[in-house]
Amino acid sequence: MEHRMDKLACGLRIHSLCAGNGKLPPLILLHGYPANALLWRNCIPKLAEHFCIYAPDLPGHGESDKPLDVDYDLDFFVGFLEEYIQMMRLPSVNLAVHDLGGVPGLGFVTRNPSMVTKFIVMDTIPYVEWSKLLHLIVNRAKSPFWSRWLLFQPIFRRVLKQISVFSPQSITSETAEIYRKPWVRNGDTRKAFCKVVAMPPEKIVVPRKHLMDIPVPTLILWAQNDLILKPAIAKKLQSDIPDATLKIIDRCGHFLQEEHPEKVTEHMLCFLLKN
Repeated sequence: MEHRMDKLACGLRIHSLCAGNGKLPPLILLHGYPANALLWRNCIPKLAEHFCIYAPDLPGHGESDKPLDVDYDLDFFVGFLEEYIQMMRLPSVNLAVHDLGGVPGLGFVTRNPSMVTKFIVMDTIPYVEWSKLLHLIVNRAKSPFWSRWLLFQPIFRRVLKQISVFSPQSITSETAEIYRKPWVRNGDTRKAFCKVVAMPPEKIVVPRKHLMDIPVPTLILWAQNDLILKPAIAKKLQSDIPDATLKIIDRCGHFLQEEHPEKVTEHMLCFLLKN
């Protein structure tokens, strides 16, 4: 995998993991919160045998810029993805999204459907109706007081073990640090940890009526044991997107790429390579 840093037209510097031959069809992978592009690290090698991979750190995450003077809402995230695709000179893409990555992903595919060949949605937030647990997590994360505790190393690791996976051993100390370290470098990165989840649901989700107009072949890949975003959301999303297929991964929590990367990759390739 290649690490690269690029500047968007808006001035934001975006870090990406890239892999694969540039002559292969492009596949963009978007992670969620509080992760970064390394969430896909165990999926990328196999995917790169068939696709040219672009896995950016979302603005506010990982090694990308973390502006504190913007609203991290739907328009901001979609604008980022539009500029990113333009910068990479990609006329069309395959797109896979997870968690907060579903905000730019769903926004982009509803606004630019002709530019997306195939679309994969994993454990994301497509509706304004959030569970009590999701509200609790977000309210804690966006609080300067509570976020200090959440970013304390043992607590951050414990929270990931308790709510992001089905099998706690999937989150080692080293794994947790992959996601925690970019947030704790300085005061501004700690502020970004709060800022990127400060928007209410109605400011980041696509109106449901637009989901029903998505014409792109779509795979909804979901974790059976996701405590944050339960499979009922996936089933509702399948009923809303006209050309959508649903696959559930058993004994798997919210970070399905971390817990079952082989199964995730297998499902992705089966869908993406099917004519």
